[in-house]
Amino acid sequence: MSEPPRDIDAFLAALLAIERAWALLDTGEIEKAVRLGGASAQVLTRAAALLSATDPDRAHRLLEQAVALDASPAPAQLALSRSLRARGDEAGASRWLRGAMLRARPDGSLLLELAALEPDHAHAIVETARALPCRDAAAAADASSALLACGKRKEARVAGTIAFETGARGGDFLTLYSDLLADTALHDDPPLPPGPLGMPHWWNVATRAAQARLTHSYPVAPVIARAQAREASDHWLGVDRLGAHLKQRIEAGAPFSWIRLGDGEARFLMHLHPELRAALPPREADATARQIWFAWFGQDLAEVPADSLAALGSRLEQAIRNADLLGVTSAERLASDAAHYGFCAALETYLDALPDARADALVCDALAPVALNRRDPFLGSLLRGLDFLGVVSPHPDLADRLQRHLNIGAVASYNLPGETRLARDAERQDRGTHFPTFYDRLLTTLSVPYPGAVFLVAGGLLGKIYCDHIRTLGGIALDIGALADAWVGHNSRGHQFDDTPVLPSAG
Repeated sequence: MSEPPRDIDAFLAALLAIERAWALLDTGEIEKAVRLGGASAQVLTRAAALLSATDPDRAHRLLEQAVALDASPAPAQLALSRSLRARGDEAGASRWLRGAMLRARPDGSLLLELAALEPDHAHAIVETARALPCRDAAAAADASSALLACGKRKEARVAGTIAFETGARGGDFLTLYSDLLADTALHDDPPLPPGPLGMPHWWNVATRAAQARLTHSYPVAPVIARAQAREASDHWLGVDRLGAHLKQRIEAGAPFSWIRLGDGEARFLMHLHPELRAALPPREADATARQIWFAWFGQDLAEVPADSLAALGSRLEQAIRNADLLGVTSAERLASDAAHYGFCAALETYLDALPDARADALVCDALAPVALNRRDPFLGSLLRGLDFLGVVSPHPDLADRLQRHLNIGAVASYNLPGETRLARDAERQDRGTHFPTFYDRLLTTLSVPYPGAVFLVAGGLLGKIYCDHIRTLGGIALDIGALADAWVGHNSRGHQFDDTPVLPSAG
């Protein structure tokens, strides 16, 4: 085979030229692409294919040029490189990996792999990798670990960022990358990409790493066994019993609160109870709480006074203790939701430690509103024909739309700022105002017109407290969460609401 350039600068320049040639082929600048990428048989082959209909003679000459390179195909060279590396021959591995990269379309993950083989050139190689597409997140993650092992911490951090942005989510990688981000000597070298919803990138990484660490700290089998035992008990309301139970409670007209807890509430409870997050480094515990708070309220938790947060925590736990029906994580979700298991297991640990104040307390799946709505769109069998319905949500027209569609008498709408993920103009304008401004106002102004008046509540973390407040005032509160978004056409939970019907507009 023809040898790749030995000089690292010449080699990297050749790779960038080949990548530029591919881009030129995409725009039809074939001859310029051939001049730049003539060392790549794949570039020449693609150029020939583009010319085959209009200039078959030129296409044939390009194919002859490609064959004349007399190189082994890139996959074979790459496989040999990795075999040599496994045998400890890093020089041979480097040579064949360079050859593979010149024969295939340049890829950032392969360059990162080369950086670990050539640590003396790691900085230049990693900088070039940042300019190329990365198509193999797992290989990039492995390269980050290998760079760290050979003492190249800054380069390992850059490789970790590339891997994460490409989709690497393995638990070992996440904890390694989170630790690299925690190294203050590496901060902003180079600057990190923005995180989702305008959050700092490290919040997102640290939260995912925290989930991985928690997963290891909460053994799966006993957690699922306890959930299965709960679901086999008379206290568990499956979707069949749940609809009938709610209808019975509405007809009885007695005060009632149904609230639901999920991985978001788990993160906040972990912030309140250090023993639930003992497996986490402080930086990850902090990021986990700040990320979910920002997702709910568009506000940094660090800006909330400690006494206000403590009072809110006490009020939330009161709402949990008072709930007549508590939505919790199902055994099925604990077994299948690898992205949230650690947080949900922490929540299970919290619930197990609660005193059993009421022997008649009932539980159901926290995702039950979705299942109920599939069987009974807009919960029509529960709400149709009511004399009154209160709605606490971020959708000002939801109450009116339900009123018209379900022939409800009077309605009352209590409007809240929505979660940051709704990303409407209203959320951008209301950032940071839900707590404490709207929260305090609602607890002062909300009125239950008569005992047993029904309210639907979609207020995230604070919605649990609103439900308890309605119960205290004599009403019936049903925590429907993001189902309210779906009813007005905002799918804020992905595939979960793909088949959810939308209410006709009130106009």
